[in-house]
Amino acid sequence: MRLKLRTKTALLITSLLLALVGATGWWQYRSLSSEYVGLMREQQQALTESAAADLDYKLGVHMAALARAARELGAGGFADPAARQRFLADRDLRAMFDNAALAALDGDIVAIHPPAAQPPNVADRDYFKRVRDRREPAISAPLLTKGRLEPAVVMAVPVEGPDGELVGVLGAALNLQRANVLGDLSRATVGRAGYYEIVTRGESPRVVMHPDSALLLKPAAAAAVAFAGGTENDLATHATVSSADWDLRLIVPARAAYAPLEQARRNLLLQLFWLGLGCALLVWLGTAWVMRPLEALSNAIRTLRRSPDSQVRLDVIANDERGDLAREFDELMTELREQRLEVAAVTDASPVGLFRCDSDGRMTYVNDEYLAIHGLEREEAQEGWLTLVREEIREKVRQDWTQVASAAEPLNAIRRLHRKDGTRVLVALRSRPVLVGGRVLGHVGTVTDITERTRAERALRTLTAIFDLTTDYIIQSDAKGRLIYMNPAARRRTGVDLDAPIETLSVSDFNPPQTLKRFSSEMVPTAVATGVWVGESLVWDNQRREFPVSHMVIAHRDKYGKVEYFSGLMRDISAAKAAEQALRESEHRLRMVTDHLPALISYLDRDLRFRFVNKAYQDWFDVEPQQLLGLSVREFYGDEAWAQMEPYIRAALAGRQMTYERRVAAPGGRRDIQTTLVPERNEQGEVMGLYTLDSDITEHHEAEEALQESEARLRTVADALPMRVAYIDSDERYRFNNLAYEREFGLSRDQIQGHTVKELLGEPAYQSVEHHIRAALAGDPVTFQSEISHSDSYNCYEAQYIPQTAANTEAVVGFHAVITDITRQKLEEKRLLNLAQIDPLTGLANRAGFDVRLSEAMDRSRSAAALMALMYLDIDGFKQINDQFGHQTGDELLKAFSSRLSHGLRSSDMRARLGGDEFTVVMEGLSNPDIAVSAAAKLVMAMQTPFAIEQRTIRVTASIGLAFYQGGAATAAALVKQADEMLYQAKRAGRNNVQMAALPIEGDPP
Repeated sequence: MRLKLRTKTALLITSLLLALVGATGWWQYRSLSSEYVGLMREQQQALTESAAADLDYKLGVHMAALARAARELGAGGFADPAARQRFLADRDLRAMFDNAALAALDGDIVAIHPPAAQPPNVADRDYFKRVRDRREPAISAPLLTKGRLEPAVVMAVPVEGPDGELVGVLGAALNLQRANVLGDLSRATVGRAGYYEIVTRGESPRVVMHPDSALLLKPAAAAAVAFAGGTENDLATHATVSSADWDLRLIVPARAAYAPLEQARRNLLLQLFWLGLGCALLVWLGTAWVMRPLEALSNAIRTLRRSPDSQVRLDVIANDERGDLAREFDELMTELREQRLEVAAVTDASPVGLFRCDSDGRMTYVNDEYLAIHGLEREEAQEGWLTLVREEIREKVRQDWTQVASAAEPLNAIRRLHRKDGTRVLVALRSRPVLVGGRVLGHVGTVTDITERTRAERALRTLTAIFDLTTDYIIQSDAKGRLIYMNPAARRRTGVDLDAPIETLSVSDFNPPQTLKRFSSEMVPTAVATGVWVGESLVWDNQRREFPVSHMVIAHRDKYGKVEYFSGLMRDISAAKAAEQALRESEHRLRMVTDHLPALISYLDRDLRFRFVNKAYQDWFDVEPQQLLGLSVREFYGDEAWAQMEPYIRAALAGRQMTYERRVAAPGGRRDIQTTLVPERNEQGEVMGLYTLDSDITEHHEAEEALQESEARLRTVADALPMRVAYIDSDERYRFNNLAYEREFGLSRDQIQGHTVKELLGEPAYQSVEHHIRAALAGDPVTFQSEISHSDSYNCYEAQYIPQTAANTEAVVGFHAVITDITRQKLEEKRLLNLAQIDPLTGLANRAGFDVRLSEAMDRSRSAAALMALMYLDIDGFKQINDQFGHQTGDELLKAFSSRLSHGLRSSDMRARLGGDEFTVVMEGLSNPDIAVSAAAKLVMAMQTPFAIEQRTIRVTASIGLAFYQGGAATAAALVKQADEMLYQAKRAGRNNVQMAALPIEGDPP
């Protein structure tokens, strides 16, 4: 909404007055609020320091009472369990603490009050370690008790025996959720909403005391936000509780601390509001009285803008500035009316649609042609064109048009419209901005219907593109034979450059005399009479050589029926003509070939009648080939032979290629025939006839029968052998196998023979024997062993591959495979080897087994450049266990240690006992050293748990040295030496830890 001049003047004066008064009030408010906040902070800080001093005193009293009790307990003796429990029960510590406990130096609770069923071990608590190691009182950080998991703070003091030696630790807890010196302070309030809280000091402070018990032990920053919606504007002061290294904080929420200031601010704003309202009213009344004459003139101008033909009364007589302005405006409006009438007459008569729109895109003027192009009525002129746009994009088009109408850039666009009568039009839209003082008032433009023109241009472009891309030759000439167009294919074939002019060329330049003669006598007269001539002719190429074309001549007439020009469409048929000649020659050669083949070759049509037979029919049946043409198969061979042949012939007519055998009686005696039927199909895939090929396989059958008798004898012998025997050809396919093969694989002979070795064995097993097969096929005899292990079975075979050469050459045509099962011998060898490499006490590998497997692991690491680790362990203090409890207990400890060692590692890791209490672990396939370091650290932690041996609880620890290898010239001895050195570093570092080499070992040390 645009403000009037008098309103803007009134607002300006009022705003300046209010700004002055407001600035003064704001300055006073800031001064008073700063002093108020400073005074509040000083008072709150004094209260905080007083509360911190009081809490420090109370904690000191509690610690003094606990220290006094420790002295009395130490003087009375620490050894009697009943006396310790009575002391805690009789001692009046419950008045100050929620519970009390006495711990031995190993962290076990030896007395606790109130009593607990299973007192926890506190050896891992920081306060316990501090008292035990430094022999000085300590206050713990807030923690969860181990028994009931309640938040608490523990005070602990050392307990010394009569001889001054440290004998235990006396601790007492303050439950942070109960009424005690901390709980009472958490429920204290300051003012209406202030409260106390205690947090630990350091980088990550945690809550020790808080009104909300759910926030105890939580991070202090999170607790400040979680409790009562705390913010950074809360008024907070703090003081140090030196005895516990805590911060005591007094926090007053901002809403309570600054409530008086907020009330004063609201009162000040209310006063400024009423002052501004009064000033605005007085200023507006004064400004309205001063601006009254100018407003009357403004109303008259506004009326004329809205309706230029309206009659308004202007004071053109007044002899002042208002009269001068009124007279000038009246003359200007008279000139504008005349110009508007002239422009309207011109635009209404324009054949182009004209329009004008404002900066919001609404049409303020359109001529009649604009309405006719859009199919709109005059009352729809403002935004009716939007109804012609598809509804799904209408809103997007409106937004785009509004941006165009308010922009200072011209527009040239093509728009597609759907008129209400169902027709579609394509319009060209051009507009230019109307700029006044650099401001865009709208756009003026034209709309032109380009539907028909666009269609014609598109059709012409499409036709031209087809002509330019087709491989046919297209030429157009006028009625006198002068060329007016040649497509690129025609130009290339005739040697005319693609950009060369053709106005001087004619059809006589590209056609031989006989073709020109046909032009005048046949082609042109027929095209003129019927519109088109179609046939074949000869034309010249770029070297004036004749080549045949399929030719079409089209006559084009003008609107009066007169022939205007001709179009010639030609397609090169040289290849087709050559193919026809080649086909004739091919048929002659085919006849020559088939007539000299010893097999019967024929072609049968759909009715199974002979349409072609070769000369072999005359040799076999003493019948001239010409006599067979037209006869049916049944008529020639007879009903008995037809009964054998019919199923195969019917299947071939259904589209299948068939091969079968039959026996016939010929003039020369009995013959075994193999017949092949091949269907001939047309372009639609229908069977049009059959090609037949009959081969004499009598001699082949006789040889086959003899071979089968020989093979039967061989198979009888081979099937009786216990080993697997097979013959494999050069394509690695099984051609013979004995009965043992079938039993081994659970397959029949037909399921084995014809398949390749890879198909029968599978990819993994084939890869293990592939190089042996290659050697045998190269002519080298091969003998090797292969082992197959599963979770529940083990097999070992010895294979011999014996090459087979051809009878008349030295070429290898296959090999004989003889596979013998040697599983029993291998199992016995492995049993004896394992007995030599297994430690009988622990069941782990012994030193001999370790040496073999470490070398194998290093070979694998070296070939794959993979990281591996060697872990060297021993039991800390094992000699003392043997000396104290005997070797039988020591052996039991070694077995328990090795069992726990196995449970803490991967199943693929190799464990060994080298002797005594020395153990090793080999870890392969590591992605990074951290995996081995982590496994070693877990083993150290696992061995800290006491062992239960023969009703004894034995505590031992383990020291571990780690060395790494990732290929290189290093030997197994060098790797073991480095791991052993790391073990002794762990011993020197205090035992019960892991020490590792910085880098993988690469070579033997000098």
